[in-house]
Amino acid sequence: MGEMRTQVPLSDLLTLSAVGLLVSTFGVVVRRSFAGWLSAYRYQSIILAGSTAVIAYETGVWEIYAAAALTLAVKAVVIPRLLVRVTGSVRDEFKIEANPFVSVRLSLLISTLLVALSYGLVRQTLASANLDVFAVTYLPVSVSLFFIGLFVMVSRRMALNQVVGLLIIENGLFLFTTALTQGVSLIIEVGILADILVGVMISALLLLRMSQTFDSFDIASLEKLKDD
Repeated sequence: MGEMRTQVPLSDLLTLSAVGLLVSTFGVVVRRSFAGWLSAYRYQSIILAGSTAVIAYETGVWEIYAAAALTLAVKAVVIPRLLVRVTGSVRDEFKIEANPFVSVRLSLLISTLLVALSYGLVRQTLASANLDVFAVTYLPVSVSLFFIGLFVMVSRRMALNQVVGLLIIENGLFLFTTALTQGVSLIIEVGILADILVGVMISALLLLRMSQTFDSFDIASLEKLKDD
């Protein structure tokens, strides 16, 4: 009696990964601690690497496999460890978003509306385009990541959270490029990852300097210094 194998349809697998990307993004929106933000970003990067690997498997483009491996290594391992090391000497109470510019509940509502807006814009813009299943599934998600990352940057007081917002924007751009082109040169992918890694290193140095000066990551500290 042979074994029965159940194969998950490609569309279902892509939908699950798209939902995972959005859920991990909402994890940044609803959480208040730096550890929570970083954990949500790490999960998002792991799902992004898996989604990229699925695209590579279905298209047979080896360069996308390399991009998936680099995404997993740089975004899910190197960047989180770098940020943890930079903030290691800062007390835990200074790593919590106690008073954001926009409340968590309102942020969740706005983020939900941004997702709906992203799906509406992409579906309306690309309604007549002949796109494959990867573009149809991931392009609205990538635009959602871009909008929510931008919203996080402008709605939070903590510089740490703003850095994570920047990383979410980059993940959205990476997903957009991969889903749309499915064969972008590996050199370009490496350039994108190197660019964001350098940006994070610079941000980490600024965060370290800020923590040494103010013992806090609240950008209001800079405004107080300017007033003085």
